[in-house]
Amino acid sequence: MSAGDAVFVYGLLTLPEVVHAITGQRYSMRPASLADYKSYGLSQQPGDTPVPALTDCPGHLQHGQVLLDVLAPELDKLDFFEELDSGLYLRQKVRVQSQGVWLDAWCYTAGPALLPYLAGEWSLQQVSEQQKKYLITQLIPSMLTTYHNLHGRCGTKAKASPLSED
Repeated sequence: MSAGDAVFVYGLLTLPEVVHAITGQRYSMRPASLADYKSYGLSQQPGDTPVPALTDCPGHLQHGQVLLDVLAPELDKLDFFEELDSGLYLRQKVRVQSQGVWLDAWCYTAGPALLPYLAGEWSLQQVSEQQKKYLITQLIPSMLTTYHNLHGRCGTKAKASPLSED
């Protein structure tokens, strides 16, 4: 029995150093494919680093990686990195094939805030070494500071605003 969940990744999270910077963990990663989905570039980037967004696309086969045994606290950090609260991305269950085996996995797909901006192709080669370094040394540590401030020391989620509803 698995100790955690599988997560299908197709963009920046296919870089083990990015996943480690976010979660503090090193996961076993295996090549995987997801049927009827495709990643796109964005016509307007939320930052300087080109990022993809995945949406359904019947007949297409999206290649990526599957992270194995991701525990709930690390999945929560990945959710924060993907900005689920803002509607940029959604986390949903998908069925992927990896090394001849079918797995149920979580996957981050384009949320309502990104759908209007899906445009063109995206590849990891579009991300420069300088952008990767900035992501790992500046952006992710800043994001984690915010994450820890919101979640407090007890590991429970604090409301970002007294007006927000859960």
